[in-house]
Amino acid sequence: MRVSPNPNSEKKSAVPLLSHGWWIPSAFAVLALILLLLVPSLVDRRIAKVRGDLVVAGESARVLVNDLEASFASQLLVRNSKLAPQNVPIFATRRQRDADNAQLAAAVARLGPQATKYYSDLDGRLRQWDLSPHDNSAPSIQEGLALLTSAERLDSLLAKMSDERRREVRRLERIDVITPAILSPVALIAIFIVMWAGQRTRRFARIAEKEREEAIRAGEARAALLRGVTHDVKNPLGAAAGYAQLIEDGIVGPVPPRQLEMIQRINRLIQTASHTIADLLELARGDGELRVEYITSDLGEIVNQVVEDHRGMARERGIDLDVTAPSTPIETDPAHVRQILSNVISNAIKYTPPGGRVHASIVAPKRASERGEVIGVEIRDTGHGIPRELHEKVFEEFFRVGNTNGDADNGNGNGLGLAISRRLARLLGGDITLDNADGGGAAFTLWLTSSALPHSLNERGVTTARSS
Repeated sequence: MRVSPNPNSEKKSAVPLLSHGWWIPSAFAVLALILLLLVPSLVDRRIAKVRGDLVVAGESARVLVNDLEASFASQLLVRNSKLAPQNVPIFATRRQRDADNAQLAAAVARLGPQATKYYSDLDGRLRQWDLSPHDNSAPSIQEGLALLTSAERLDSLLAKMSDERRREVRRLERIDVITPAILSPVALIAIFIVMWAGQRTRRFARIAEKEREEAIRAGEARAALLRGVTHDVKNPLGAAAGYAQLIEDGIVGPVPPRQLEMIQRINRLIQTASHTIADLLELARGDGELRVEYITSDLGEIVNQVVEDHRGMARERGIDLDVTAPSTPIETDPAHVRQILSNVISNAIKYTPPGGRVHASIVAPKRASERGEVIGVEIRDTGHGIPRELHEKVFEEFFRVGNTNGDADNGNGNGLGLAISRRLARLLGGDITLDNADGGGAAFTLWLTSSALPHSLNERGVTTARSS
């Protein structure tokens, strides 16, 4: 068996749909506007910080270093002259020098580790100088020169850092001028993109609404057609079932046993078809429900009856149809089980080439569940099989089974049989699965639970009842 989709179901829409990147234009517009608002503000804040470091830390620190140098030089002059202590300039006093040194420490702390390192060296030499006897000896002179050298090195570093900050301020000022010039056109483009995206979105919304209305009309038309066709088919089937029942009851005369058996099979097939049409009518209604009537049944007997009902079809196509179905008690809806098995077996016969084989068997209990054992009925054929990637696709509505060349099937199928079968199987608390058969072909398995479902399934569109 092969699967080919209904051509109508794969019809490409002539209307373009929104791509996965529909959000990109809006995101670009929002990003451009955010940058236009944030970048100038961030640049201004950075300029203010750099200027603050330049003025407060850099320039102030250099002034304080120069004051310390002047204070130190004044102390040297005082110590080597006959000036009285009260005549020493204010900036050369020890108190003023200590105050300048404290301010310098605070300013340097904002300029980074290198400036802090140079200041620590200067501060250490200054303390060492205060403890020196200042006797104009060679060590004393060397200490003075080292102190001046340390102060000059710190001043050079501060000058270099000030120049770097001035350059950074000029660079940031250029960025502050260029940024609006660049981002303003970007913002205009972003606004245009937003307007274009809005128009496109409205267009897509109109298209989607139009397609939704068309889909609703198509669904309503399909449901009306389904109701009309099933109603027109159900009436002659009912009449045929009535005539078959008259013949079976002997109303028109005695019937030989062999012919009576054939009439009974015809009657069962008509009832199965009528049951399927009734389900289709319920499903075609918006508020339709499927009625499930649980009866203590013999699954083996149901399987054997369905196989016998299709033996004539198999013989006509040259198919070997056999069954292995021992007596198996189960509580289920026999009409729905018969409907599912009839659909699967007829499909297997239809798509198995002449000389092939279709085998129906009851599979050993798979596992135990809260509703009893899970029992399977396997229908295995020797046809062409179905590709594994399409194993789930065959259970979708309006998917049709094709031959090995991918052409449409030769049985005028409508692609509903397996979809309805799976729905019925799940409403019965089980499922229907597909696997590849050994040596080719397909193996469909109907899984059922051995006991009835609880009434809570009424919420899922199924009416349950129990009969003894």
